[in-house]
Amino acid sequence: MATKTQPQARAKPRATERVRARRSRLAGLRQFIADVRAEVKKITWPDRETTRKLTILVIGLSAALGVLLGAIDAIFVRLWDLLQAL
Repeated sequence: MATKTQPQARAKPRATERVRARRSRLAGLRQFIADVRAEVKKITWPDRETTRKLTILVIGLSAALGVLLGAIDAIFVRLWDLLQAL
């Protein structure tokens, strides 16, 4: 007949275990930062001219979309006002 065993209460970690855990976390953080730096070095960054052209394109498209959405909103407002006048 099998009996269930109660889970044993965990004892407080000793000071040396806490220091080891802290060092492990610090080592993990250092490794993460080193990995991030290595990945950033692999990036091929665009030149200044490409960045300028793409920035102008994004600003232009954003402005055009804003005008388009504003016009659609104005049309719906006028249609709503016509419907309310009925």
